Amino acid sequence: MRTHLYMLSCLLMLAGSACAAEPTQAQKDEVTIRRSLADWLTAFNSGDYAKAARVWAPDMQGWGDEGEDSYQREMDSARKTPKLANPQYRYQLKIDEVMVSGDMAVVHDTWTEIGPTGKARTFGSFEVWRRQADKSWKISRWIDGAATPDSSVK
Repeated sequence: MRTHLYMLSCLLMLAGSACAAEPTQAQKDEVTIRRSLADWLTAFNSGDYAKAARVWAPDMQGWGDEGEDSYQREMDSARKTPKLANPQYRYQLKIDEVMVSGDMAVVHDTWTEIGPTGKARTFGSFEVWRRQADKSWKISRWIDGAATPDSSVK
């Protein structure tokens, strides 16, 4: 009887350790992508456009209110103004969903852009992220949805 109880307790301990398994690669990748977005937000809001530009993949293409965007355009902008002491625009971000599959991920998020007068506009966005040769994750494609009317942010 004691042998059976001993074996049962060993099996329960093994089952418990199986439940506390390591995160999957997709879960680790999601954390990396979320951290990259947080780093972009911090860099951009502090006026460090050169650091913010690290999020873009060399094949990046984007579409928003102001038209098409490209990797080259973002790099040119970051070279012209790598740092700005008092940026006119700031962003807030809510990540709604991150879906990772292999070397590609899709992020759905909601952005709030706050302008120099304190007026804000909110819009949804989708980004396609790709794992790069150096194993980093970068935005390869993005598209913004229509923005809500301006409102004041406190």
